[in-house]
Amino acid sequence: MAIDKEFMHFIQIQPSEGFAVSKNYLINIPKKQIIDKRNGKRLPYDMESKILVYEDRQKTWFFDIADALKKNNEAGFVILMIASAYLESNQQYREGSSSNGNSTSYINKALERIFPKMTSDEKEIFVKGVRCGLFHDGITKKGVFINASQQNIFLSDLAEGTLEVNPHKFLESTKQDFKEYIKLLKDTQNMQERDNFETMWNSQKGI
Repeated sequence: MAIDKEFMHFIQIQPSEGFAVSKNYLINIPKKQIIDKRNGKRLPYDMESKILVYEDRQKTWFFDIADALKKNNEAGFVILMIASAYLESNQQYREGSSSNGNSTSYINKALERIFPKMTSDEKEIFVKGVRCGLFHDGITKKGVFINASQQNIFLSDLAEGTLEVNPHKFLESTKQDFKEYIKLLKDTQNMQERDNFETMWNSQKGI
């Protein structure tokens, strides 16, 4: 991961002190330190700091990029890809384990939480046509389209097996889910959710 050497010198952080795991944080695993690149502050390698890194990473490297793409009329599929990737990745932290071949189950759990009105048929079309289509074929599969002008997030015709997705509204829904998850994690009373998060974090070694 690239590190701005001039910026590092300015705040007296050497590139060898850690590697970037978000826009604003470095991690030094051997020293058990998290470093704020904005001010050089060393943070303890504890739960609260890990949450800060995870929050910053998802926001700055993914959601902020997706938001910036909204002004590009041709970016709908990329926006949808970024937002769709959140489903499985976030569910792993909620579960406290890697999906490891259970991607469909994890994605369905995320869809059920974020979009409770989705039918099982719509979820099936989404997983196969959107998630698998975008990440395996580079485009949505037959019968799945994007429409940024429609009012609903999803518009389906199950008789025809089609699904239209508004990528901008889909993104906003995933961003809201993420915001609520971070709030949940920062509440120390939510011990199970925090334990699951840290278990997944540790399995990734902070990445």
